[in-house]
Amino acid sequence: MENRKETTIEERKLVIKLSNEGKSQLNIAKVVGRSVNCIQKILQKFKKTGMLANNEGRGRKKIMNSITERRVIHQVKIDPKISAPKIAASTSNTLGRSVSAETVRRVLRKAGYNGRVARKKPLIGKRNRVKRLKFAKEHILKPQQFWNEVIFSDESKFNMVVVWCRVNQIPHTTQNTQFLL
Repeated sequence: MENRKETTIEERKLVIKLSNEGKSQLNIAKVVGRSVNCIQKILQKFKKTGMLANNEGRGRKKIMNSITERRVIHQVKIDPKISAPKIAASTSNTLGRSVSAETVRRVLRKAGYNGRVARKKPLIGKRNRVKRLKFAKEHILKPQQFWNEVIFSDESKFNMVVVWCRVNQIPHTTQNTQFLL
């Protein structure tokens, strides 16, 4: 849709006043600074309805009311891992009208929920879980002096993301002098 400036009530009053004075639509358009078509539409609307203000409730109606929006938010509170298409499908079944996943996302964003990808953490296997529990039970009653002599260390494998670039160069750029630090 084009970016159009809506006529103000004062402009519409001026158009009606000039029309009642007997001015032509072309002259009114020049005075007001609008197109002849705009002036014509204002006059037609005033003759038809007798009103200068816009009708209430113009535009497309929302598919989801506040109750349905609260249901969507409640579903996310119960299960944060549920996807927007699944929520949209269940909402469509209850409403009887089709609701898109993007509409569900808009409602959730408005309520302060943002989609995030969960961090991938290694799961503790059954064997390791048993070993950890056994270790904890064996060492639960050890005195503080014993723990002061223990060096805590952990052996983990980390995959680092490496970006190869020259020294003093911003990653993902070509070797230009403007990108040197």
